[in-house]
Amino acid sequence: MYEALDCACTGGNALMHVVGPRGMGKTRMLQEAAETARRRGFRLLRGETQTAAPGDPMPTLVVVDEPFHPGSSPSRGGPGPRPASHTVWMAASPAGTPPRRADGIDVPPFLCTTRLVLGPLSRGAARDLASDLLDARLDAPLLRLLEQVGGHPGLLIELVRGLQEEGSVRTVSGVAQLVTSRVSEQAGFYVRDTLAGSSGLCRQLLCLMAVLDDGCGPETLGRLLGTSTAALIPVLEEAYATGLLHDRGGAPAFVSLLARCLVAETVPQVLRTVLRSERAALGGPLAPLPPLDGRAGPELDERQRLLLRLVAEGLTNQEMAGRLRLSPHTVNYHLRKLFRTFGVGSRIDLLNAAVRAGVPVAPDPRDPDPDP
Repeated sequence: MYEALDCACTGGNALMHVVGPRGMGKTRMLQEAAETARRRGFRLLRGETQTAAPGDPMPTLVVVDEPFHPGSSPSRGGPGPRPASHTVWMAASPAGTPPRRADGIDVPPFLCTTRLVLGPLSRGAARDLASDLLDARLDAPLLRLLEQVGGHPGLLIELVRGLQEEGSVRTVSGVAQLVTSRVSEQAGFYVRDTLAGSSGLCRQLLCLMAVLDDGCGPETLGRLLGTSTAALIPVLEEAYATGLLHDRGGAPAFVSLLARCLVAETVPQVLRTVLRSERAALGGPLAPLPPLDGRAGPELDERQRLLLRLVAEGLTNQEMAGRLRLSPHTVNYHLRKLFRTFGVGSRIDLLNAAVRAGVPVAPDPRDPDPDP
């Protein structure tokens, strides 16, 4: 960014292209760049039709909140931006979308072109962002909860704001303390809004992967979606652009267990049961998740494994009691035993610990069906 601004200050022109999935901070990057440029004496303009007068020596930053598209603008029918001296164009777009090389954009050429690729935050950066939002240090339980976001900035911000609004966090002597580990409604709204902004096929793909979570390959996904494997390529690209999926070992996977659970919660329970049955009918049992740390998991009986699968489905204690025809007290007793077994204090920590230990949490077609 500073290289591009320096280029404009010395009479050149530059293009900065910020790319990344939804929720990775593109808008925030544009805002920070605009503030940096303002402090350095730049004139700020918005929209690619804006440009300084020819020969104007005042450095200018033109912020474009959407990608340049090839050729003429569909909304105006006019040409794209024309590089001018002392000017920086800064555009943001989803991953995989190139900036426009439109009529006149190469005359004269950009002297400096910078591409900034945004992705998930590191553990330290995520902690710092949450601390800034709460204006406090984080206690250990709160930090563990926020780590379930997987470094996704947008989801992290919504989770923190929701915890604040719902009274699930309190600040004592400069330390933000977690009152309850329940995931905030605002985080769920963020995921549902992301799904609503996606195509129908992309939503189906994300919901299938969230409900099954069994490592089914592209051929199985294509059959379940009623499309060819080749036709999945643009759908997967769109799914990556939502920020909910990333590449893990050459295969698509959710950025975090929290993201998967929030997507799965958008699917009605009756449809989850049907999807599991259809998946099983395509061939073989649901594949267990491999251990992430190489250690053997704890010995669990079948009831404990079933409870883990129901927790992964997002069921409440009352719903699990109805499914298993037990009392809520009995369900609570067994859940507390699972918490002690894995050394955790919340459902999210329980699921993550189970996954790390290689205990399958994906639904099984043999699990009891919900009452009609």
